[in-house]
Amino acid sequence: MRRMLVIVIAAVLLALSSCNTLAPLLFGFREINGYDAEQCEKFYKKQPNDFEFTPLVCDEKQFWQVSGLGADSMQMKDLAQPLKIMYFHGDSLVSFHINCYCPPTLGFNLNWNYDHQFDVFPPRSSVALDGYTLKRADLQAIFPEIKVEADYTVLVFWTNMLPKVSRAEIRTVYRNLKKFCPAALRQAQGPLDLKAEIYLINNDIPLAGSLDEAK
Repeated sequence: MRRMLVIVIAAVLLALSSCNTLAPLLFGFREINGYDAEQCEKFYKKQPNDFEFTPLVCDEKQFWQVSGLGADSMQMKDLAQPLKIMYFHGDSLVSFHINCYCPPTLGFNLNWNYDHQFDVFPPRSSVALDGYTLKRADLQAIFPEIKVEADYTVLVFWTNMLPKVSRAEIRTVYRNLKKFCPAALRQAQGPLDLKAEIYLINNDIPLAGSLDEAK
């Protein structure tokens, strides 16, 4: 399982490299040594003031528990990506997005809305969900902080290894909610009368050790 993460990180670095050793730096890549509470707090303070979310920390055991929810090796690889977005409607996974499906932009970032998936709510899934049996209850068993009160539960896995790309990832989620589900952003009315709980889950602990192995 750990070897899979090393391969995933190496693939991410290769995708950002594109035969140019400076490209990872242009994409905002930086080395991390583990979870840094102060760094994460600075990251969260840069989010919009009306963006209500719950910050969580994913340790190595939890990371592999999430990956282990895949029904086959391809699903496990998808679930082991450093950056991923999951939308659950009730207990059902209805939208899933991962970094490796996002094309790069001219501004050295990733385009999470490359096919206008986030122009609707819930966003159209970038990952084909056929064969996925993943439930919100499975994630709640791993992260007990996840509540069951909202119509939608949004999980955003991010890392300080790629802060620039993580900001674009979270900003895409925020803009989608602001347009379609503003009640999730401390606003009273919107086109959809829905409640959503958003969780920003930091992945730095499991990624830090594997980063050295991927070099």
